[in-house]
Amino acid sequence: MKRLALLLLLGLATGAQAQTSALPTGDGLQAAYYNGINFDKLVLRRRDAAIDFDWKKEPPVDGLGSEFFSVRWEGFILAPVTGEYEFSTVMDDGLRVWLGGKRIINAWREQDHVPGEAHLRLEAGRYYRLRVEYFQTIRDTRALLRWRLPNASAPEPVSGAYFFAALPASARPIAPPAPKAAPVAARPQPLPAERVAARPAAVKAPARKPAPPRPRPVQRAVVPAAAPGRVPTPPVAQVAVPTDSLPDLAALVKGEAVALRNLYFEQGKARLLPSSQPELNRLVRVLQAQAALRFEIAGHTDNVGDAALNQQLSEQRARVVRAYLVQRGIDSLRLTAVGYGGARPVADNRDPRLRPRNRRVELVAR
Repeated sequence: MKRLALLLLLGLATGAQAQTSALPTGDGLQAAYYNGINFDKLVLRRRDAAIDFDWKKEPPVDGLGSEFFSVRWEGFILAPVTGEYEFSTVMDDGLRVWLGGKRIINAWREQDHVPGEAHLRLEAGRYYRLRVEYFQTIRDTRALLRWRLPNASAPEPVSGAYFFAALPASARPIAPPAPKAAPVAARPQPLPAERVAARPAAVKAPARKPAPPRPRPVQRAVVPAAAPGRVPTPPVAQVAVPTDSLPDLAALVKGEAVALRNLYFEQGKARLLPSSQPELNRLVRVLQAQAALRFEIAGHTDNVGDAALNQQLSEQRARVVRAYLVQRGIDSLRLTAVGYGGARPVADNRDPRLRPRNRRVELVAR
């Protein structure tokens, strides 16, 4: 009896090991690297074993710079066990994840090493379509995709053994969800004969004659009395003229600068405030309509504080404005970003009332 039980246990263990080893080994994800933060120009396609990158201010691939690029990874992920999985990310800057056709993480914005997390149930042996997108603007980079398997104590980067650029021949396809049938309205049932006979006959109300239209009062324009000896002038309608802070950018000559007036940042930082969006969106429309325009985006500060920090802040603000425009489809080759710190004031820094004019971002025609 003991021997039989031992053989049974050995058989179960061998079967479990065979089932685990029967899972195919993945070959990674298909990766596409683009110039520009909005997948503007394809530079390289390759196979990436995992999504765990920190390029440390270096170009991710040959042909790209260390800033203002984007990456898209596509393929399938194999679930080794059934249960609830925790998917998590660390990103700098934007990253979003689709799994099984559903977007589970969406952090498509500029940010600094921000985590993201999602939970969903997967079935062992199934392949789920995966797409991960990432963009980088300036400075640090980070793109990481992790998971925590059911009953695991801690998350870990998803191994390339579970990534597949294409479905293997042994894959069990997941049936698409059946479309929901439209609700069928219940058909009215006929009334019994005895209830029909008992119902009183409907009495039609006499038709009412429509009332004659009332004459509208005639509105007369009130003309102010003219001064003696002068001919009265007819009143002129007041028309609201929309204000636009942007001048005719096409009329700028090379080297001429114009300040973006309605541009606002957090104090001492390079983070745009929401009130800046109308001005920048107007600029996007102008650049879209006039594809020949080229500009240097120049950041400036006053001379208060450390000069090196002011220089860094002015450069960061110029790059943030450039990134905003590029992310909305403006060709990155049309724009450069430069910071001048407090070296080019347009007002007297000694006067506190005039000093804010020196804190500005300008467009310089090229």
